Amino acid sequence: MISRTPDQRRHYDARLKWELDENTRIQTAFEEGEIKGREEGELFGKIRMLQNLLSLPQSTDDALHPSSRTELETLVTELQAQLRKRMT
Repeated sequence: MISRTPDQRRHYDARLKWELDENTRIQTAFEEGEIKGREEGELFGKIRMLQNLLSLPQSTDDALHPSSRTELETLVTELQAQLRKRMT
């Protein structure tokens, strides 16, 4: 009923496949963004906790957000080293 000729049916099936693929691509991007956001939030929390333990001013989201994941991990490592140094 949707199409009357085999060519129209192939066109309909191709369009349906494209829509399903596009929906999957969007869903995957959304899920990856959620994971990235969660991981970034955990790093923000670690940084703030370490800053608090070191009696340093806590960074804001706006200050931390432009940083790459590598930069955030480096900052966590540096703050951990400072804390270890204070404890010895």
